[in-house]
Amino acid sequence: MQLDARKLELKASTNMMVFGMIGIGILTFVVGLLLNAPRTWNAFLINHTLFMGLGLGAMFFLVIHYLAFAGWNVAIRRITESFASYLPVALAMQIVLFFGLTYIYPWTNHELMHSDHLLHGKMGYFATPFYIGRGLVFLCLVNFLAWKMIGNSTAQDSEGGQARLLQQKPLAAIYLVVFAPLFTVFSVDLLKSLDPKWFSTMFGVYVFIGFVQACAATMILAVRMMQKSGYLKAVTADHYHDMGKYLFGFTIFWAYIAVSQYLLIWYANLPEETTFYMVRANGNWSVISLGIPVLRFLIPFLFLLPRMAKRTPSYLEKIAVIVFFGAWLDLYWLIIPYLSPAGISFSVWDLGLFIGFLGCFAFMARRFLSKHNTVPVKDPFLHETLHHHVM
Repeated sequence: MQLDARKLELKASTNMMVFGMIGIGILTFVVGLLLNAPRTWNAFLINHTLFMGLGLGAMFFLVIHYLAFAGWNVAIRRITESFASYLPVALAMQIVLFFGLTYIYPWTNHELMHSDHLLHGKMGYFATPFYIGRGLVFLCLVNFLAWKMIGNSTAQDSEGGQARLLQQKPLAAIYLVVFAPLFTVFSVDLLKSLDPKWFSTMFGVYVFIGFVQACAATMILAVRMMQKSGYLKAVTADHYHDMGKYLFGFTIFWAYIAVSQYLLIWYANLPEETTFYMVRANGNWSVISLGIPVLRFLIPFLFLLPRMAKRTPSYLEKIAVIVFFGAWLDLYWLIIPYLSPAGISFSVWDLGLFIGFLGCFAFMARRFLSKHNTVPVKDPFLHETLHHHVM
């Protein structure tokens, strides 16, 4: 198997396109704040959450591979690490988001919180300094552990040996122990607190598995783009097969969690819970409510069932695009009904900020790949990934 670990060459034309995308995002954000600040901040939340989710999903794949001492994934590890390199930007964007809290979250309205007995009891939890502190603690810890783990991986390219690899397993274990409870709180703060009265015991894992599924789809797209540009020649149909199995498996898991959340709320029939689905069943919101399971479950499940579907890159990338769009639509469905309960409200702010965040994500990923070998050349599992074969 041929090993091509060249660093990514940053072409001027692609750089211009990426910077142009970032410029569109900045312009959209500034103009949006002047013309329609509430809608712009909500569009910011959608796209910030999506691309931060790709970084968090990438860290999940990194840590489970290290904990399992997996070897097949070494050929695509730098793609995963390049996604995680976006996390410092996600931290910066989260700080920007703090300036728009009053446009997004009803709990910032003190009159509302004082007038409702249930909300009044939550005022301490939703105190703005406490809210900001929780978000910063989570993202700073995630960024620190990501920096340590990715630093070990890239340092191994020059040092070789197993010392760096052996440091990864305890770091990965610490990451999972820290991540699980803190992410649950973070997802509640970021998305569920859009309705401070609503509660769901499944929400944290629903958001998490949505991130993981979206990341699995985006990794397929990124590997495919790299190969079209002449990189990652070590990635074969067998690697695509495993990436396809990830996408297939987490598609099923997403559906399981989504249905479980719905059934728990439907059976209990509590007003504090049912309002979430009642709003999304009214008007043309029902179209998106039905469309999301089609995009995130039905299509990928049915079309990834055949073995060859998971081994055919051109076919697999089409399914990945559908899943990625479904992930964006899912976040739109979670966020916008609170601002526009009467019906769907797509806007230019959604598109412009999506382009901007995509540009930021692409910039960080390309920057990382241009600084480091696209394949970890001295990883002890390199031989395994170069001769990977799926039975």
